[in-house]
Amino acid sequence: MPPFFSVVIPVYNKELYLERSILSVLSQTCTNFELIIIDDASTDNSLKKIKYFTDQRIKLIERSESGPGGYAARNLGIKTAKGEWVTFLDADDTWYPEHLENVFNVIQKHPDNFIVSSARCLEYKGHKRLDKFAESNDKRECQNLSFYEYLFFALKGKRAIGTNSICIKRECLEGQTLFPEGRTKRSGDLYAWVVLLANFKNMVWSPHVASLSYRDVIGVSRNSTPSIALFQDMVYELDSKVTPPESKLLKKYANRMIKKAWLEKRKKRVKLNFLHNYFFWKEDMGFCLKWSMISLVPISVLEYLNESKNSKNKVSANKDFTS
Repeated sequence: MPPFFSVVIPVYNKELYLERSILSVLSQTCTNFELIIIDDASTDNSLKKIKYFTDQRIKLIERSESGPGGYAARNLGIKTAKGEWVTFLDADDTWYPEHLENVFNVIQKHPDNFIVSSARCLEYKGHKRLDKFAESNDKRECQNLSFYEYLFFALKGKRAIGTNSICIKRECLEGQTLFPEGRTKRSGDLYAWVVLLANFKNMVWSPHVASLSYRDVIGVSRNSTPSIALFQDMVYELDSKVTPPESKLLKKYANRMIKKAWLEKRKKRVKLNFLHNYFFWKEDMGFCLKWSMISLVPISVLEYLNESKNSKNKVSANKDFTS
């Protein structure tokens, strides 16, 4: 019999954290899964660490060339999967032991839904907090969220889906390329969730905490920047699949991702057109006008202001994490 879950872990130079991430999967109270680990041409001892484990549920795939963001590795894991449902875990994060059991119970209660996600926990310097969607959610039961509702909350920085918490029915992914490999080096998962929900329109969110993400791990690259074109293309690709209200929110969401990508590229002195050339103006006039004006300020001044803001935010964040 095929497993119920296929768990996909892409690995690139994560030898320091692999043992804890793999053990967090093997320690699940629900044992009906296969664990697909894709070594993305690591140059450290990650492959040796993986081969240390002899559990028969582990399938190891070795890639000869690494792909930015692990998107190609995740897509390969999906193609290899035999389980009814596919889920993901980053190689430097962990799951809580009851995660898969909780997801299984949600699926049994909501058999007509194809996408399940749940709360995530973030850890920084030993202090933990919930993701912003879960943190602001006072309901302690499963919720059905439409594509419109997902975008509504995402515009406020409250995303109901994370890579470590999403679980997708495999038949929905057949013949599809979920992650945008070759199109961006960062934020490709955020693009993937929007495209997925635009196609299937609904998801179930569970209040159980799926994972623990470590924000102070060593070796996480911050050099890559998101792609502006990816989020412009997202709007055009989904135009025929969304309603007018959804389209309005989609363009607003794309504008915020475009603004973020543009600013990051400017900090790295990448030559770009003026920010206003990239925006979707009609549905988001105030935001577009505000950031078009801000973008005309010299980057050195913006960096100074941003550093001052970050200093204040760090103090506030430390208070939040310790409270």
